[in-house]
Amino acid sequence: MSLLQMSFTGGILILAVIVIRALAINMLPKKAFNALWWISVVRLLIPFSIPSAFSVYSLMGSHAPGNGSQAIRVLPIGASGQAASMPDSITNAVSTWTVVWAAGVLVCAVFFSLAYWKCRKEFQTSIPVGNDFTENWLSVHQQGRRISIRQSGRFSAPLTYGVLHPVILMPTSTKWENTDSLAYVLAHEYVHIRRFDSIRKLVLIVVLCVHWFNPLVWVMYILANRDIELSCDEAVVRFFGENTKAAYARALISMEETRSGLTPLCSSFSKNAIEERITAIMKIKKTTVFSLVLAGFIVVGTATAFATSANAQQAESVGQGSGTEIVTKPDSIPQVDDSFGIFFKDGGRTAGADTEDMKTAVPVQSDDIYGAPVEKTSALADDLSGDNIIYFNTEEERDEHFRALEANVEKGLDRYAGFEEMYKGIDTSAPVTYIVK
Repeated sequence: MSLLQMSFTGGILILAVIVIRALAINMLPKKAFNALWWISVVRLLIPFSIPSAFSVYSLMGSHAPGNGSQAIRVLPIGASGQAASMPDSITNAVSTWTVVWAAGVLVCAVFFSLAYWKCRKEFQTSIPVGNDFTENWLSVHQQGRRISIRQSGRFSAPLTYGVLHPVILMPTSTKWENTDSLAYVLAHEYVHIRRFDSIRKLVLIVVLCVHWFNPLVWVMYILANRDIELSCDEAVVRFFGENTKAAYARALISMEETRSGLTPLCSSFSKNAIEERITAIMKIKKTTVFSLVLAGFIVVGTATAFATSANAQQAESVGQGSGTEIVTKPDSIPQVDDSFGIFFKDGGRTAGADTEDMKTAVPVQSDDIYGAPVEKTSALADDLSGDNIIYFNTEEERDEHFRALEANVEKGLDRYAGFEEMYKGIDTSAPVTYIVK
């Protein structure tokens, strides 16, 4: 898959997640939305996908309205098996797009790097916190990674940074005597540390830099960060009990009185959409078997429908409104069978016929001639000209024709050897349109 295809399919998946989030944000466990965003991240970063009959792209291909004709546009391949050179205008457009994309990636990367560098410089001005409450808390919550608590006057709300040696950074205005509120705040930051949310945020930034041109990826970046916070809020409430929702919400509001600036790669207690967080906290309910099953069904169903591709044998759309499709190349050439009258053996030698009489490099049956051209008529699609078009009666004829062309190259022959009559009047140096009637 190309970067644009990855971005397009990823954008469709993001739209689906946005709709699900809008409808069920207070119905499902918040971890479900984290899972959906990570499926979107995988779709945006991995240049291949698993074919599925239940993919929306398979369903669209099977039921899309049409006039009964299927057009397939392919680039010609020379005898060496290499694709013919693209026109200079297309090459120049690709080169320009690559330069623009790379420049956008660089700008985004520099922006986030400078923002983190600025924060990092300010982190270094923080000082350790040493009181009985924090020391007791650290003694209970230490992991394999050493956690420390520091304070700074440059930040107005708690945040967490660091992966190997995580630090919980508190503002100097923190009321250390209010241990109940502190317990909620530190528990929230501890969840971030335990879940390695700094790494999650880094991956989101990488995806954003790569797909900077896709506005839906920016939306995903914002909402995924929000859902990381919502999931931590839910974990804290479930740990302390549902009767602490109001107290936890008040602690959240008190920490939101003033907000810090951009802090990439940091998990902050005070993120955007405070109203959404307060509403979500107050609507947290006890997890039920039904909610877990529903969440699993939605996550698996969304991944199956939107993160997979059409079946391998199904054509992929390569244009908006062009009506043309490109067929997946067969994985292998059919094996030669002795029941056929004329065929090539290894090394390009024929059996049962002279080379001059040979019409194709694949088996040919007298009762079922594959690759035979249908008489050319007017174009079946309004947006296709009558030039450079080959017609077939069935998809089987078309696919066998493609295999024959591949076999010619495999046997060291010219790609169109044996099909001279069929390609008479066809410009094989330009794209050829194959239509199944």
